[in-house]
Amino acid sequence: MSLINDALKQARKTPPRPSGNLPPLRPADDEADSRKNWLIPLLVIAVILIGIFFTGWSMAHRAVNDTMIQADKEAAAQPPTDVVPDVKSNPPPPTPEPLNPPDSPVLQGIFYSPTAPSAIVDGKTVRPGDHFKQYRVKEITKYTVTLIGSDGKVIKIGMGD
Repeated sequence: MSLINDALKQARKTPPRPSGNLPPLRPADDEADSRKNWLIPLLVIAVILIGIFFTGWSMAHRAVNDTMIQADKEAAAQPPTDVVPDVKSNPPPPTPEPLNPPDSPVLQGIFYSPTAPSAIVDGKTVRPGDHFKQYRVKEITKYTVTLIGSDGKVIKIGMGD
């Protein structure tokens, strides 16, 4: 307690500081703030304009690429006009068997894996090599099942139609 009293007595003995020696405060500089205030909106506008430019550029670039791809597809689809096909040496390719011929078994699902594919045909689970009714399962792919009938006819069945 005596330390506090001693400090208070010494503070009373010390003369107060004169406040008149300090220079007067000046008002804030308005010009410095106004220079900073236009910088942020200018940067925002620049970023927006750059974004618009690159969006337009990418859309135009994509349109040109799509047009070129379409022209390439059309050119590839048309046979060359200077070459006459020789029907005798190049017979037309055989027409593929239709998928899901009438009176064929119904494919209900495929469980595909490269090592052990299986499928559900008419409610029965089959694997390649299995016999099913009058058919033998030849192959199971991701989308189709190939069956060979007792008469040797090959039937491909798929999901849906």
